[in-house]
Amino acid sequence: MLKKLFPNIYEGWIVVVASSFIMMLSGSTFFYGLSAIFTSLLIDFNWSVASLSLAFSLRTEVQGLTGPIIGLSIDRLGPRFTIIMGILIAGIALFCLSLITNLVQFYIVMLISALGIGAAGGQVGMAAVVTWFSKKRSRALSIMTVGGGISGALVFIVAWLVEFYGWRTAVQILSIYYLLMGLFFAINVRSRPDNHHQPIDGIILESEDKISHVARGVGLRQALKTQSLWAIAFSTSLCLFAGVPVILLTIPFLESLEYPKTTASIGMIAFTISTVLGRLGSGYLGDKYSNKLILLIGYILVSIGTGLLFFAQDIYSTMCFLLIIGPGFGATIPLRASLIAEYFGTINFGTINGFVVFISTLGAVFGPWIVGIIVDSSGSYSLGWLISGIVAFLAVPVLMIFVKPIEKCKDSNL
Repeated sequence: MLKKLFPNIYEGWIVVVASSFIMMLSGSTFFYGLSAIFTSLLIDFNWSVASLSLAFSLRTEVQGLTGPIIGLSIDRLGPRFTIIMGILIAGIALFCLSLITNLVQFYIVMLISALGIGAAGGQVGMAAVVTWFSKKRSRALSIMTVGGGISGALVFIVAWLVEFYGWRTAVQILSIYYLLMGLFFAINVRSRPDNHHQPIDGIILESEDKISHVARGVGLRQALKTQSLWAIAFSTSLCLFAGVPVILLTIPFLESLEYPKTTASIGMIAFTISTVLGRLGSGYLGDKYSNKLILLIGYILVSIGTGLLFFAQDIYSTMCFLLIIGPGFGATIPLRASLIAEYFGTINFGTINGFVVFISTLGAVFGPWIVGIIVDSSGSYSLGWLISGIVAFLAVPVLMIFVKPIEKCKDSNL
């Protein structure tokens, strides 16, 4: 385990790094990586953009449906067990993807992979990380999610593998890489025990302050009675309505403008690098100012940038608009989790965050599917980008209406 190799480093940061690497592995294979085989599947099987987008949407929906169950598993069985099982399921499903011969098989594999990715994704890492930090929570979460941002830059390698070896062999290589590296990092992920010998945040505090850092919080039923939880969930869903189509369809969009796959992947690299800036910057600003304020700014950037893609006619204008979306989308990922921990505590974070994932999945499902239908019917992505941007902007007033719960983090297991 990494903590034995680095005994003088606060274990919370080891959990952050391990979780970040797992996010990078998942993103480079499933989230961003599969976008590199999108066009190959269209050509090989002559499927429509809508039918293929629906498969990705259903995968996201299954992840959302299993969110509360995964959250319960995190709180009852622990992040380590949950994430190891997820990696095994997802890795095997990814290898099976290379063997498909029809659309039904593709749908089945995508649904099974969703079960694994849900249990091995950022939801589990976030649940572990929030228990190790208090004053530096937003910063720690932002660093953890950088792995997801870096993974987008690796899509160039995936695109090269697809062009050089073909999509089937490329997927087999990715599955082996995912299983080996994922299991290595997974054994280093766990929640902070209350009696851990290192102080919270890795900072030595006065003895009278230590009691305040025992894990506290409200239960799911109590959280469901607040408008705050619903507003966080639905605003996230509206943002994902634009964010997921951008991630999934940017490479196919640029290929429709007659750019080769490797060139098209550069646009995705620019997007993901800018999400890293958003993740890191939002973590620092969230700890210093207000998580809610910075999250609002992130939603605004996503909506404006996606709407502007309506005017994109080449890779240069596309990249300019992606550089607006990226920092905003990147900021929303750690700040949502930090806001949940701030408002509802950490003791039941996995279950509460799992419910938010469940609700927010609606936008991630319908966004790419609707854009896919528009592309099939009109032959153009422009209108789809515009509609996605408008829907994403609705997240701003939804987030603005809720207020912080009056009694924050009272002990409850309801």
